[in-house]
Amino acid sequence: MLQIGGCGTVLSRTTMDQVDPYISPQAVLNNPKPFIGQTILVGGTILSAKNLREGTLIEVLTYPTNRRGEPKLDEPALGRFLLLHPGYLDTLIYQEGRRIVAAGRIAGERSMEADETGRTFPLLTPLEVKLLPDYETGPRFGIGLGVGFGF
Repeated sequence: MLQIGGCGTVLSRTTMDQVDPYISPQAVLNNPKPFIGQTILVGGTILSAKNLREGTLIEVLTYPTNRRGEPKLDEPALGRFLLLHPGYLDTLIYQEGRRIVAAGRIAGERSMEADETGRTFPLLTPLEVKLLPDYETGPRFGIGLGVGFGF
């Protein structure tokens, strides 16, 4: 088998090997129950993070992802997912607006207050979570002309 690699993925190869590429976040958003136990990739921005007795609950506004697994924020959002990390995460680090990528097992659904309505969102148990830098990554090209004077 010949593999040609370019840029790697944001998450580890071990984690990405567990992600089912045939399950779309849209399908899970529509009806998570048939997918319980399956692993998917989600990427987006954090809407909220709360520390609870059972772990840290992160609400993510999910977007389509690129080949590296990074969220494409210039495309329409798909919907909301909840990540329940089993341990403590600092909510000052995992704060609103940060870009995040996670691979997680679908655990079911969970109700949450959203805009004062009790809505139900798919719940994931994350295998790996990665915060992305505040700036966009990728190839950068620059052309410039500089002139300098010195005494």
